Amino acid sequence: MNNNCLDILNSLIRLPTVSAQGLKTQPFKQAVTLLTKILKTNGFNTFTDTINDNPIIYAERTCLPAGRSSPNKPTILFYNHYDVQPAEPLKEWVSEPFEPVIRSGKLFGRGVSDNKGHFTSRLAAVKTFIDNKIPLPINVKFLLDGAEEIGSPGLAEFIRKYRSKLSADVCIWEYSKSNQKGAPELSLGVKGIVYLELFVKTVNEDLHSSRGIIIPNPAWRLNWALASLKDSQERILIKGFYDDCLKPTDADIKILSPDLLNESKTKKEVGIKKFLLGLSGKPLLRRYFYQPALNINGLTAGYQGPGHKTVLPKQASAKIDFRLVPDQNPDDIIRKLRRHLAEPQPRRSGINSVPPVPTNVGNYFGNSNGFNDIKIISSHGYPPARTRLNHPFMKKYLPMMNRIARAVYGKEFVIEPLSPASGPMYLVTDYLKLPCLAIGIGNPNSNLHAPNENILLSDYAKGIKFLVEMFKQMSR
Repeated sequence: MNNNCLDILNSLIRLPTVSAQGLKTQPFKQAVTLLTKILKTNGFNTFTDTINDNPIIYAERTCLPAGRSSPNKPTILFYNHYDVQPAEPLKEWVSEPFEPVIRSGKLFGRGVSDNKGHFTSRLAAVKTFIDNKIPLPINVKFLLDGAEEIGSPGLAEFIRKYRSKLSADVCIWEYSKSNQKGAPELSLGVKGIVYLELFVKTVNEDLHSSRGIIIPNPAWRLNWALASLKDSQERILIKGFYDDCLKPTDADIKILSPDLLNESKTKKEVGIKKFLLGLSGKPLLRRYFYQPALNINGLTAGYQGPGHKTVLPKQASAKIDFRLVPDQNPDDIIRKLRRHLAEPQPRRSGINSVPPVPTNVGNYFGNSNGFNDIKIISSHGYPPARTRLNHPFMKKYLPMMNRIARAVYGKEFVIEPLSPASGPMYLVTDYLKLPCLAIGIGNPNSNLHAPNENILLSDYAKGIKFLVEMFKQMSR
C-alpha cells in the first residue's frame, strides 16, 4: 500500500469540505491548493475553473513526455469529488468526524469513502509507477468535482467548455464497493434524482395552539400534501409519474445476482424484520435497481426543543427526493409534481391507501381544492445514466477485468446494472458519449452520509493493486 497516499487521504479528511454549508469557505480553498500541489508533484498538468462557485479541478498525465498522449495507449478519465456530506448527528460519531482514526483495520472519517479515499487510491495506482520509475502505461485524467453532494452546479458547463480535454476510452466513476462476501461490484449506471424542498406558511407568526381549531396549521397542510403523493403500497400517485420508466428486459432481469444484496444480513444491520411490501429475491432486486422512488428526507415545523410548548407554527417545510430510472426526466417530474399539487385531491379510502384527504383541505388563500399554497422553494437534479453490458468497451475489457479481480479479490465482479444512488453520470454517457463504470474501495458498512464513515484498509490496498494491474493489461 502507498503510505504516502494514506497521508494525503488523512490530510484531505481533516479539511471539512461540506458543500451544503458553502463553497467559499477556507477548507475548500485549502483543499484546492492541496490537491493541485499533489497532482503537480506527481507530474500532472492541472487547472482549476470556478463555475457557479463550484471549484472543479482537471488534471492529466500522459504516457509520453511533454504532455503528449499516445494514440496507441488507452485513456482513463476518473471522476471523483472532494466535497463531503455534513457530519451531523455529531453525537453518534465514535471519534471526531474530521480527524482520521484507524480502528480494527478500518479508517474512519467524514469523506473517507465518499469520496476522498477513492480519489487517493486511484492516485496511488499512478504513483506506483512513478515511485518505481516505471513509465505510466496509459494516459490518466482526473476530473475532481467540488460540489457533487449538492448536485454539481457548474459541472455541465465545465464539461461543455472543456469537452475536447475530456476525451477518453472510458470514465471510471467516483464510487463502488465490495459486497458482503468480499466480491467487488462493478456498477454500470446510476439512478437520476430530483431533490426538492416544499414550504408552506399559513399565518404571520407562531400562535397559541388553542387557535388551531379555527386557523390553518401549516404542519397539517404539509402532512396532507405529502400523504397525497404516495399510497401505503408505495405507489407514487402523481399523474403520469411512471409513463417514461423504461421496462427492464429479460437480460436486465437475468443479470440481477443475489450477491448484490445479502437480505438477512441487511435486515439485521438496519433493524427490520422484512423489506417493504414483503419482497425478497428477484422481485426485491428488480424493485431496488429498476424502480423509481420517493423519499422524505426531513420535516420541520414548530417547536422541537425540550419540554412542552403548545404552539401553532407559522410555517412548515419538507425536504424530499425522487430517484429516477431510465428514461425519466427531472424537469418533467417537477412539472408533474407542480400540477399534482395544484389539482383538486380526490378522497381515497380502503386498506391499500393512505388515510383519506379531508374534503376541506383546499388552499385557504384561493379557490383551489388542491395544495397551491405548498411552494417548491428549491430544486435540483439530473437524469439517470447507464452503460449497457453489451457496450463495445465492456465486451473488450470485462473478461480482462474479471481475470484481475480473481487474482486480487479471489472473486469475479458482481454486476450492478444501475446503482440505487445518484450522480451526474449522464454528462459522461449522454454528452461525452463515453462508457462509464464504477469500481472502488467501499464496503457494505462504509456508512456513506452517516456517522462513522469508514473504509477497510485491506479494501484500499486491493483497490490500488487492481488498478495497477488494469493499467498494465489495458496497455497491452
